[in-house]
Amino acid sequence: MDNKQTSQIPNILLSVKDASAAISVSTKMVRLLIASGRLKAVNLGKRMTRISLQELTDFAQGQGCDVVLPSSFPPFNNEKREKKKPDVSAKPETGNVNKRAKCRMTPASDKAPEGVTHDSHYTLAEVMRKFGIKYGRFYEVRNRFQLPSVHAWGTTAFRKEDVEEAIAKYNEEQGKAQTEAFYTCFDIMQKYGLGKTQVRRFAETHGVRIKKAKGGRANLYLKADWEAARKKAEKTSASTKAKRS
Repeated sequence: MDNKQTSQIPNILLSVKDASAAISVSTKMVRLLIASGRLKAVNLGKRMTRISLQELTDFAQGQGCDVVLPSSFPPFNNEKREKKKPDVSAKPETGNVNKRAKCRMTPASDKAPEGVTHDSHYTLAEVMRKFGIKYGRFYEVRNRFQLPSVHAWGTTAFRKEDVEEAIAKYNEEQGKAQTEAFYTCFDIMQKYGLGKTQVRRFAETHGVRIKKAKGGRANLYLKADWEAARKKAEKTSASTKAKRS
């Protein structure tokens, strides 16, 4: 958005929930941004944190993302919008078109910089859909690998090669970190001679932290919790005491 458009933004306040929906991140992420000072907010009372639309828009522009406010959100629901018929005679040069701009302050456009096409670039929405990644996670990937972006078709777009390479590296890093910090059920069964049900019951009884593996089909058990619980259980185990005596 240019300066002229920015100056026309209504001076309204958004809740944390509305702000998170507007920039497609979790409410937790919004609170972290506020706590770190990256996003300014005001506290109007208990559970009354508010972010101005101007501040949210400025933050989004700085990150190269868009602000999306629902049509039902005041004061937009009281504005009469003139419906325009699409110009069927004009055909875009780059294939599929983003018919609706993600940011209401930015009109939808078929335009893209020279050399930017749907064959060479992903829009932000396409990245999230194709790779099954939420905005907050992609925001982390984008910052870590310094992905360049362009403004095209009324939204933010990224080179396909850059996105695919960055997400592959990120997934590889996450996999390695996961292997180092967690046991799979099979790892525990093989190392300690337990059955699958025994592993699950032991983890539940001793409060071992569990997370779902990628794809959500299996449990992963935090190694630090498992080892600490195992040592504690050995001290109180009747069989262990009998061996010592």
